[in-house]
Amino acid sequence: MGVVANPRITLEEFYRLPGDGVQHEMSAGQLMTMPPPHFSHAKVAVAVLEALLRYLPDKDSKVIPEAGYLLSSNPLTVRQPDLSVLSKKRFDATKHGYCIGAPELAIEVISPSNEEDDINLKIAQYLQYGAIEVWVLHPMTEQVHVLRADGSSTILNASQTLDGGPVPPGFSIAVSELFAL
Repeated sequence: MGVVANPRITLEEFYRLPGDGVQHEMSAGQLMTMPPPHFSHAKVAVAVLEALLRYLPDKDSKVIPEAGYLLSSNPLTVRQPDLSVLSKKRFDATKHGYCIGAPELAIEVISPSNEEDDINLKIAQYLQYGAIEVWVLHPMTEQVHVLRADGSSTILNASQTLDGGPVPPGFSIAVSELFAL
Protein backbone atom coordinates (compact mmCIF):
# COMPACT_ATOMS: atom_id res chain seq x y z
CA MET A 1 0.00 0.00 0.00
CA GLY A 2 1.41 3.40 -0.86
CA VAL A 3 0.79 6.96 0.21
CA VAL A 4 -0.02 9.46 -2.56
CA ALA A 5 2.15 12.62 -2.65
CA ASN A 6 -0.77 15.05 -2.09
CA PRO A 7 -2.66 13.25 0.67
CA ARG A 8 -4.91 15.98 2.15
CA ILE A 9 -8.23 15.91 0.35
CA THR A 10 -11.85 16.35 1.35
CA LEU A 11 -14.48 13.64 1.31
CA GLU A 12 -16.02 15.26 -1.76
CA GLU A 13 -12.66 15.15 -3.57
CA PHE A 14 -12.23 11.55 -2.47
CA TYR A 15 -15.63 10.69 -4.03
CA ARG A 16 -14.39 12.11 -7.34
CA LEU A 17 -11.14 10.11 -7.58
CA PRO A 18 -10.92 8.33 -10.92
CA GLY A 19 -12.02 4.75 -11.41
CA ASP A 20 -8.64 3.85 -12.83
CA GLY A 21 -8.25 0.28 -11.61
CA VAL A 22 -6.49 1.44 -8.45
CA GLN A 23 -8.18 1.08 -5.08
CA HIS A 24 -8.14 4.25 -2.99
CA GLU A 25 -8.62 4.52 0.77
CA MET A 26 -8.10 7.28 3.32
CA SER A 27 -6.24 6.51 6.52
CA ALA A 28 -6.23 9.27 9.13
CA GLY A 29 -6.13 11.94 6.41
CA GLN A 30 -3.61 10.15 4.17
CA LEU A 31 -4.65 9.04 0.69
CA MET A 32 -3.65 5.42 0.16
CA THR A 33 -3.50 3.53 -3.14
CA MET A 34 -3.34 -0.22 -3.69
CA PRO A 35 -2.77 -2.18 -6.89
CA PRO A 36 -5.40 -4.66 -8.02
CA PRO A 37 -5.19 -7.91 -6.04
CA HIS A 38 -3.57 -11.07 -7.36
CA PHE A 39 -5.80 -13.88 -8.56
CA SER A 40 -5.03 -16.06 -5.51
CA HIS A 41 -6.36 -13.20 -3.34
CA ALA A 42 -9.57 -13.12 -5.37
CA LYS A 43 -10.04 -16.90 -5.12
CA VAL A 44 -9.80 -16.83 -1.32
CA ALA A 45 -12.16 -13.83 -1.15
CA VAL A 46 -14.67 -15.71 -3.34
CA ALA A 47 -14.42 -18.83 -1.12
CA VAL A 48 -15.25 -16.74 1.97
CA LEU A 49 -18.01 -14.86 0.13
CA GLU A 50 -19.63 -18.09 -1.08
CA ALA A 51 -19.46 -19.67 2.39
CA LEU A 52 -21.07 -16.62 3.98
CA LEU A 53 -23.72 -16.35 1.25
CA ARG A 54 -24.72 -19.98 1.88
CA TYR A 55 -25.03 -19.29 5.61
CA LEU A 56 -26.60 -15.82 5.79
CA PRO A 57 -29.79 -15.85 3.66
CA ASP A 58 -32.13 -16.36 6.62
CA LYS A 59 -30.03 -14.36 9.09
CA ASP A 60 -30.20 -10.72 10.11
CA SER A 61 -26.92 -9.85 8.35
CA LYS A 62 -25.61 -9.26 4.83
CA VAL A 63 -22.19 -10.07 3.37
CA ILE A 64 -20.87 -7.31 1.15
CA PRO A 65 -17.81 -7.38 -1.13
CA GLU A 66 -15.59 -4.31 -1.53
CA ALA A 67 -17.84 -1.73 0.20
CA GLY A 68 -16.50 1.55 1.56
CA TYR A 69 -16.91 2.57 5.20
CA LEU A 70 -16.52 6.12 6.51
CA LEU A 71 -14.78 5.43 9.78
CA SER A 72 -13.96 9.05 10.64
CA SER A 73 -14.54 12.49 9.18
CA ASN A 74 -11.71 14.12 11.12
CA PRO A 75 -9.20 12.91 10.25
CA LEU A 76 -10.80 11.51 7.12
CA THR A 77 -10.66 7.72 7.22
CA VAL A 78 -12.43 5.66 4.56
CA ARG A 79 -11.62 1.96 4.44
CA GLN A 80 -12.71 -0.82 2.10
CA PRO A 81 -12.42 -4.36 3.45
CA ASP A 82 -12.32 -7.17 0.93
CA LEU A 83 -15.57 -8.44 2.46
CA SER A 84 -17.71 -7.30 5.32
CA VAL A 85 -20.70 -8.49 7.28
CA LEU A 86 -23.16 -5.80 8.20
CA SER A 87 -26.41 -6.00 10.13
CA LYS A 88 -29.45 -5.94 7.87
CA LYS A 89 -30.64 -2.80 9.70
CA ARG A 90 -27.45 -0.89 8.85
CA PHE A 91 -27.39 -2.34 5.34
CA ASP A 92 -30.95 -1.14 4.68
CA ALA A 93 -30.29 2.28 6.23
CA THR A 94 -27.27 3.02 4.00
CA LYS A 95 -28.62 4.36 0.70
CA HIS A 96 -25.81 6.50 -0.78
CA GLY A 97 -22.18 7.20 -0.08
CA TYR A 98 -20.37 5.11 2.50
CA CYS A 99 -21.73 3.27 5.50
CA ILE A 100 -20.89 5.24 8.65
CA GLY A 101 -18.65 3.36 11.07
CA ALA A 102 -16.98 -0.01 10.69
CA PRO A 103 -18.86 -3.13 9.66
CA GLU A 104 -19.61 -5.59 12.43
CA LEU A 105 -17.17 -7.99 10.74
CA ALA A 106 -14.38 -6.81 8.43
CA ILE A 107 -12.57 -9.44 6.36
CA GLU A 108 -9.19 -8.83 4.72
CA VAL A 109 -7.32 -11.22 2.43
CA ILE A 110 -3.59 -10.54 2.44
CA SER A 111 -1.87 -9.94 -0.90
CA PRO A 112 1.88 -9.83 -1.58
CA SER A 113 1.63 -6.04 -1.94
CA ASN A 114 0.22 -5.60 1.58
CA GLU A 115 2.61 -4.20 4.14
CA GLU A 116 2.28 -5.50 7.69
CA ASP A 117 2.18 -2.03 9.30
CA ASP A 118 -0.60 -0.93 6.94
CA ILE A 119 -2.69 -4.05 7.64
CA ASN A 120 -2.19 -3.66 11.41
CA LEU A 121 -3.32 -0.02 11.18
CA LYS A 122 -6.36 -1.00 9.13
CA ILE A 123 -7.32 -3.68 11.69
CA ALA A 124 -6.90 -1.21 14.54
CA GLN A 125 -9.10 1.31 12.72
CA TYR A 126 -11.86 -1.22 12.10
CA LEU A 127 -11.87 -2.18 15.78
CA GLN A 128 -11.60 1.45 16.97
CA TYR A 129 -14.61 2.48 14.88
CA GLY A 130 -16.97 -0.31 15.85
CA ALA A 131 -16.05 -3.67 14.33
CA ILE A 132 -16.79 -6.61 16.59
CA GLU A 133 -14.31 -8.85 14.77
CA VAL A 134 -11.77 -8.70 11.97
CA TRP A 135 -10.75 -11.80 10.02
CA VAL A 136 -7.40 -11.62 8.24
CA LEU A 137 -6.78 -14.47 5.81
CA HIS A 138 -3.18 -15.28 4.83
CA PRO A 139 -3.17 -17.36 1.62
CA MET A 140 0.58 -18.01 1.74
CA THR A 141 0.47 -19.62 5.22
CA GLU A 142 -3.17 -20.79 5.03
CA GLN A 143 -3.92 -19.11 8.35
CA VAL A 144 -6.83 -17.01 9.54
CA HIS A 145 -6.16 -14.40 12.22
CA VAL A 146 -9.30 -13.49 14.18
CA LEU A 147 -9.04 -10.21 16.08
CA ARG A 148 -11.80 -9.07 18.40
CA ALA A 149 -12.95 -5.76 19.86
CA ASP A 150 -12.27 -7.07 23.38
CA GLY A 151 -8.55 -7.29 22.50
CA SER A 152 -8.41 -11.07 22.20
CA SER A 153 -7.18 -12.83 19.09
CA THR A 154 -6.82 -16.31 17.66
CA ILE A 155 -4.68 -17.71 14.86
CA LEU A 156 -6.20 -20.68 13.05
CA ASN A 157 -4.39 -23.03 10.68
CA ALA A 158 -5.72 -25.22 7.88
CA SER A 159 -6.53 -28.12 10.25
CA GLN A 160 -8.83 -25.98 12.40
CA THR A 161 -12.33 -24.52 12.10
CA LEU A 162 -13.30 -20.87 11.81
CA ASP A 163 -16.36 -20.17 13.94
CA GLY A 164 -18.37 -17.00 13.45
CA GLY A 165 -18.40 -15.93 17.07
CA PRO A 166 -20.82 -13.03 17.57
CA VAL A 167 -20.84 -12.15 13.86
CA PRO A 168 -22.14 -14.22 12.19
CA PRO A 169 -23.31 -16.39 15.10
CA GLY A 170 -23.36 -20.10 14.38
CA PHE A 171 -21.24 -19.83 11.22
CA SER A 172 -18.56 -22.50 10.96
CA ILE A 173 -16.20 -23.64 8.20
CA ALA A 174 -12.98 -25.63 7.97
CA VAL A 175 -10.12 -23.19 7.38
CA SER A 176 -8.77 -25.54 4.69
CA GLU A 177 -11.94 -24.93 2.62
CA LEU A 178 -11.12 -21.22 2.42
CA PHE A 179 -7.73 -21.93 0.86
CA ALA A 180 -8.69 -24.80 -1.46
CA LEU A 181 -7.57 -23.01 -4.62
